[in-house]
Amino acid sequence: MSKDIKPKKHRHKRHYTFMIISGDSDGSTKRLHLNHFKTQLLAYSCFVIALAIVCYIIYSAITISSLRDMQSRQSAEIQELTEENSSLAADNDKLQTEVEQLSAAINKRLEDEQISAEEAQALAMPTGFPLSGTASMTSAVDDTNSTTITELTDDNKDSATGNPIVMFTAGEGSNVIASGTGTVLSVTTDAKFGNMVSIDHGNGYISIYRNAGDPLVTEGSSIDKGDIIFVVGEHNTSLGYQLQQDGKYIDPEELIEING
Repeated sequence: MSKDIKPKKHRHKRHYTFMIISGDSDGSTKRLHLNHFKTQLLAYSCFVIALAIVCYIIYSAITISSLRDMQSRQSAEIQELTEENSSLAADNDKLQTEVEQLSAAINKRLEDEQISAEEAQALAMPTGFPLSGTASMTSAVDDTNSTTITELTDDNKDSATGNPIVMFTAGEGSNVIASGTGTVLSVTTDAKFGNMVSIDHGNGYISIYRNAGDPLVTEGSSIDKGDIIFVVGEHNTSLGYQLQQDGKYIDPEELIEING
């Protein structure tokens, strides 16, 4: 038994030829003939070049978009930083103003405190007249070793010894008052006058008031300039007034401010 053998069909390969024809003005023509292999090579090369161009275009578009996004973010950040800088500048101006106001307030406070301290120091100085109203005044010395007070005259001023004292004769109804602010140092009896009040004015100054009246102040109490120490009555019109500076007696007339 025989079989029919069918003839094999051969597949025909297609071949492409690429031809370029150019003509010149003189009628001559030039032909560039590319065989199948060169045609495929040219096609693949064109495809690769086109693909590269497309990829480059896509990459460029992505890069440009990214750069635009970055630029937008940077612009937003710059705007935000600009606004923050403006806000900080405004805050700085406000703080500078507050600092200047605070500095002025502190300087004013220091000036007021200095003025107050100077006023307090001036009030503490025992320069005031130790009596309210008018009184006659006589300079004298107090001999601490005797019970007498010697009046100072032109004849005995150079030879006088003892502690300076000013003798006042006040009118009934007037008052013995503090010659400056301070603290009552002591309230004691006095052999020559009856009672003695000492006031510490600070800065080494102590004023001493000797009178036969009843003291109206107590030891350790604060006292202002002009506060009443004794009320002058019929039997205590004499006042012996003395001043000490740094533990030594000084002439009260050197500090007393006498008006009228």
